[in-house]
Amino acid sequence: MFHRLKLRLLYGEQLDADRPARRLKLKVILLSGVAVYFPFLLIGYFLYAKSHVGYLVTMAIFSSLTCIPVALYAYAKGFGKPVGILFRERRQEVLWLSIKIGLIYPFWLYWMILGMVEFFFGYKIVRAAMISFVASAVARDGFEIGYLRAREAAGVRTIFPDGRSLSELFAKAATSKLLWLPCSILVGGILGEMIGGQLHHPVYQTLSVGLVGGLLSTTAYAGTLAIPLHRSAWVRFFIWPGFTMACTYFFILGYLLRFVLQVELPGRIDLALLMAACSLWGSLDAIFLAHLKNGEPANMT
Repeated sequence: MFHRLKLRLLYGEQLDADRPARRLKLKVILLSGVAVYFPFLLIGYFLYAKSHVGYLVTMAIFSSLTCIPVALYAYAKGFGKPVGILFRERRQEVLWLSIKIGLIYPFWLYWMILGMVEFFFGYKIVRAAMISFVASAVARDGFEIGYLRAREAAGVRTIFPDGRSLSELFAKAATSKLLWLPCSILVGGILGEMIGGQLHHPVYQTLSVGLVGGLLSTTAYAGTLAIPLHRSAWVRFFIWPGFTMACTYFFILGYLLRFVLQVELPGRIDLALLMAACSLWGSLDAIFLAHLKNGEPANMT
């Protein structure tokens, strides 16, 4: 999920300014979504009668495998070269894209989509159709990565994927920055326990997690950013990625905990656990984004 934040917040302005590229990206997204809709609608029809958890896991695997060619297709369209040529010229990068964007990313997106549909609409019948949204998101990111990589300076890797991983944060960041993480767990857990007994509907739970997690991640981002964050930028960050990603993480973790693992916990403990986990996830993203925004070098001594 974090690669999406890096693409938009660190590298997104160049693509936004290119209208032809934006139109081409939209075509790629729509084509990818339509291409996977009907096959998975048929697969979902035959698999729906199977065991609940087995059905969900099977569809998650199918979703991931299907998105590998989607990611490669979109990457090639964004780059402006055929996949075969890109594989010969950039084999390591193409393999990375296949695994990270084509396989792992859609696996998590699948649970996010199911969690959103389940918690907000209770929609249980044609879940397979939701894979079209997963494929569209993969196509969008694959296209943007290809577009940006094609326009980097010769021999200089400044565009995502840039080799900057979360491990760098724990190795190089000051302890004062990392303290935001246990604070987010503590505050999120306490607030989740306090309101968990009153909030039973998943919609209200999602909104509460989004509000708390969004505020905590935005505060962590502003607190670790070298340049003071203006009020308008603070509000924009809270809306996306703060609030939006906290809700996304709740969809994923809540659905896996309650429907896939089928763990039954008291309401207060359930929401406390999920709110703490989502707050931690969002704050970790925010602190690393601030670390990259501050321009701190990858290899500090």
